[in-house]
Amino acid sequence: MTKPYMAHNVFFWLKEDTSEKDKLAFEKGLEKLGTVRNIQSFYWGKPASTENRDVVDNSYHYSINAFFTSLENQLTYQEDPIHHEFIENHSHIWKTVKVYDNLTN
Repeated sequence: MTKPYMAHNVFFWLKEDTSEKDKLAFEKGLEKLGTVRNIQSFYWGKPASTENRDVVDNSYHYSINAFFTSLENQLTYQEDPIHHEFIENHSHIWKTVKVYDNLTN
């Protein structure tokens, strides 16, 4: 397997009144998002129950970790219809989204 060139890490904080039905739909949307062409690997999850420390922020509700072999592949992901559909279908339930992209070494 080719070493990933970059990691795309996204953290979602949902609105307080988000229903369980919307959360389940969001999770299905995350699964579909992981099928976008040009993603080398993709994971989504919820905060781990790790120890409470000053440097740990587990205030988010969901996160994704997508890995790409080039910046071009990450751009293709951003423009993919599945990505646009995910935003259109689920942006009404999130309060905040933070993206942290980094190059791997």
